[in-house]
Amino acid sequence: MDLDDFEPPAPAFFDLHADVLATLPPVRLAGLRELAAGARRSPGLRRAAEYARSARDLGYDPGDLPPPDISEEEGKMFTLAADAGFLEVKEGFFATPRGVAWPDVPDAEAAETWAAGMYGVLVGNVTDQIPIEPLDDELLDQDPDGEDALPNFNDAFHDLVPALLVTLLRTPGGVPVSELRRAAAEHTGQISWDTVATHQGDPLASTLEPLAEYGVVAVEDDAVRLTPLGLHGTVFHIREEGHSVGLSNTAG
Repeated sequence: MDLDDFEPPAPAFFDLHADVLATLPPVRLAGLRELAAGARRSPGLRRAAEYARSARDLGYDPGDLPPPDISEEEGKMFTLAADAGFLEVKEGFFATPRGVAWPDVPDAEAAETWAAGMYGVLVGNVTDQIPIEPLDDELLDQDPDGEDALPNFNDAFHDLVPALLVTLLRTPGGVPVSELRRAAAEHTGQISWDTVATHQGDPLASTLEPLAEYGVVAVEDDAVRLTPLGLHGTVFHIREEGHSVGLSNTAG
């Protein structure tokens, strides 16, 4: 095998939830026209398409993936443009036909583009922003096998977003924020949850923020629910990994 052609497998976000997914009742997706209209209204995709169309003029070396020394905000836009298929990142920074045409694409392509762009929020991990330095002494001095040993925070939180999406998928009407927070803390482990909360604030709020910003979830009346696009995108990625989700008749 030519190692230059080897690409590591993409992370399987929903494998740990296969047993739960297998017992889900059929879900009802919004109609394609509604999904496409929502996708075309997405502020994030609009900005990502504009970014892709300007990529030729940004002065980046095509070998830089992603470009070096860019701001956090531009890095997010670069990633979203690539995930959505607006930006060609293998042969240089050039807008793809989809990126040039957006939002004037067929309904099915619009809905799929939004779902593909959701990838970035699936891989998000609130612990990426934890200032680890204040924890260094505690981590170095502790007995790793001790009952109160601090855990590996990245390991504890890396699967949190898929876990929350599966929880919301099981409860179409929404889940109270307090109940979702308890479920999230149970998933990560209470020690991990409390430590991150001490150093960074409420981990659930930090986790939900990018999901709400992209339009995956809505937080209303102290409850969290999947939006129609969020439900579509969650099912899209579950199926991309080879898991089955039954569908009832979609809306018209």
